[in-house]
Amino acid sequence: MRCLKLGKRRDLFAFPYPIAIWKDPPRSVEILKDIVDSYRLERIYAIGDVVTKNLLTHGLIPTSVAVDEKTRRGVQVEQLAVYNKVVKVRNPPGYITEEAWRAVEEAVESSVVIKVEGEEDMLSLAFIELAPPRSVVVYGHYLGAMIAVPVDWYRDKIRRLFNYLEKC
Repeated sequence: MRCLKLGKRRDLFAFPYPIAIWKDPPRSVEILKDIVDSYRLERIYAIGDVVTKNLLTHGLIPTSVAVDEKTRRGVQVEQLAVYNKVVKVRNPPGYITEEAWRAVEEAVESSVVIKVEGEEDMLSLAFIELAPPRSVVVYGHYLGAMIAVPVDWYRDKIRRLFNYLEKC
């Protein structure tokens, strides 16, 4: 892929993509498990420290995760030892760098922790674009919901959003 910058169209991402789960853990994780089972989803990709910690704490192990080890709530993810490989990348807020894109390409192929110096939020878009069919990308919404994006439903919409991103 290429380096992308959100630029002036940040407002396009200020709303949650379905499915928004407005429950606290462990109920939010139980609902996600039901979604995974109901739609026969095979892979889960988690973006964000809080979502990753909640999934791991309540027994749902994502295929790969992206964390930046910074949260508003001071949460630390301690169960990352379940992953065989850690890839460290630099990714400024509002960007998907080439380095980060390559890390996501690797993470959709094998079990990886992407540790981001900067911000991991935008990597959800790369995961949606690159994840294989029957996958779900999960991230936290700033108002507190867990957002689950079944990639088969939203990949085309995300590809159209890439048209609004600036090349860098």
